[in-house]
Amino acid sequence: MTELTRERVAAAYASLVTGDREQILQYWSPDVRFQMPGNHQYSGWFVGLDDYLAKMGKLMAATGGRISSETLNVLVDQEAGVSIDVYRLDGYREHAKEGATSPYERLQVEGVHMLRWEDGRIVEGRSALFADGVTQGNLWWSPVGADGERYEY
Repeated sequence: MTELTRERVAAAYASLVTGDREQILQYWSPDVRFQMPGNHQYSGWFVGLDDYLAKMGKLMAATGGRISSETLNVLVDQEAGVSIDVYRLDGYREHAKEGATSPYERLQVEGVHMLRWEDGRIVEGRSALFADGVTQGNLWWSPVGADGERYEY
């Protein structure tokens, strides 16, 4: 059995950034289920690695790569096969000016991921957001911006 450690959790997230499917599969099950919070077109359950990666691709496309994530803390329960990480996300819409504060143009949230692991790989994940993070996410993912114009993703 692969040991579940803070370093393994960090490596799982780092693998996503590579885009290398073989590397990603070292940490993520091909049958992973991941639940995103909110009431927008990208909330709810993503079923299977391809579905989850497609969602992540939409996030990268919407930001033009102008997004950063910082892990603030990781808790691991090896016996239960569960990790919990607290994170901060900061991203801009591709067209937004640096320093924008509108929730339609900038996504600034803190939240938590609860990941369930089996045989060294993530089989299920759930995300939750702190404070008004769900509202912030709903506005950011809205197909209509603050100016009333529709966005395409």
